[in-house]
Amino acid sequence: MSLLKKTGISFLLIFVFIISGLCFVVSAERYPFVGIITGDNVNIRTAPGLDAEIEGSVSRGVVVDVYEKNGDWYRIGTSPQTSAYVFASYVAERTAEIASRMAASYGGGRAAELAKNYLGTRYVYGGTSPSGFDCSGLVYYVYKQLGYTLNRTADGMLSNGIPVEKSDLLPGDIVMFKRPGSNYVHHVGIYVGDGMMIHSPQTGDVVKYTSIVSGNYNNVYYTARRIIR
Repeated sequence: MSLLKKTGISFLLIFVFIISGLCFVVSAERYPFVGIITGDNVNIRTAPGLDAEIEGSVSRGVVVDVYEKNGDWYRIGTSPQTSAYVFASYVAERTAEIASRMAASYGGGRAAELAKNYLGTRYVYGGTSPSGFDCSGLVYYVYKQLGYTLNRTADGMLSNGIPVEKSDLLPGDIVMFKRPGSNYVHHVGIYVGDGMMIHSPQTGDVVKYTSIVSGNYNNVYYTARRIIR
């Protein structure tokens, strides 16, 4: 075999090796990455698989962190320890720049800003309109204006959105409260930042700001859910 042929074969092998390596790098999934939910009311499950318990749902446009893939399922959430799974086909990978722009249009901050419009509205048991709200009625109404239909009761809203740690709260997250010894959520509000929520407290009161990091609501704080981010 001539030197020219040997040299040509060598270059060909090197080229194939480089291209193969590049293909591997491009196709390999790297975690964590930022994803966007592409389906409507996508179920979030406690484990990968259709037989796993449904712990909530998430709406189109929500930005999520994806930590790993298990079969056809992504593990998503707000921290590496979160155990929430969604079918991978409903998550599209986005660069941080694109995700940031999408988050600005879908951001939960819109819910927080909208809630401010109803400050001073009187508490009405069972109320779901600007003529009067109960606690979950306010949350339900605000998110309905943004195109998200949540469960109607405070306890039912546990099944909406993605669990969020108190230390990771963002404006627009739903904050939930449960009395010691109780087995259901008795109150909800909309987190607006700086340790404050907007909520409709009780009969004889009005929609207002209240701290969730001091006083009674700090003592009975239970959990939070992120509907949009």
